[in-house]
Amino acid sequence: MKRTLLAFGAFLLGAAIIPVPGHGQTRLIPQMGLYTSVSDLGTVDSSDGALDVGEHETSLAYGLSLDLASAKTVGFRIAGLYGTKSEVPVGGIGCEGSACDLRSTMLGLSASAVLRLLPASSPFRPYLLAGGGVKRYDFEFESDSQLKDAFGNESQATVVLGLGFDWSLALLKGNLELADYVSNSFLDDGDRQHDFFLTVGLILG
Repeated sequence: MKRTLLAFGAFLLGAAIIPVPGHGQTRLIPQMGLYTSVSDLGTVDSSDGALDVGEHETSLAYGLSLDLASAKTVGFRIAGLYGTKSEVPVGGIGCEGSACDLRSTMLGLSASAVLRLLPASSPFRPYLLAGGGVKRYDFEFESDSQLKDAFGNESQATVVLGLGFDWSLALLKGNLELADYVSNSFLDDGDRQHDFFLTVGLILG
């Protein structure tokens, strides 16, 4: 996971310093905020019977985005968002003590189109974004857990939908953004997964 984050960060930094047409339209945006899920993962079978796996609890999130053609009506964004370790509730027969402790992180990588209707000179510029990518869950549990045969490191293709606004006040520029990473569950009977990131970013460039 650390190697993935470092590689993605190096890619964004490299892309930001490569000259591209439209000077001033390429921006690097470090982000920080909250990650949460609003969907139960589903049901898994264990040696003691079926176990119900709930939704991730809220945790700290951080990320890095690269905005291209940001001064235009339609721009492009490459983003990496990371939801730090959070508890995942598990219920069922035999779930006592640490036997069903489950924790997970989530990494989302995406490319999106960004629609801004107000001109770049506006101090507040609302925007919509839509795109796609991949998200990866990394699960952790106790060595004697009933869940060790049901969970590993899982990746899913994802649709990304979001909204937010850019702001520019004196010398400070930033954004506030809500993004939903939507995918199918990796469990057969699981609900559609909605992983939300609510972040504040500092615009560099």
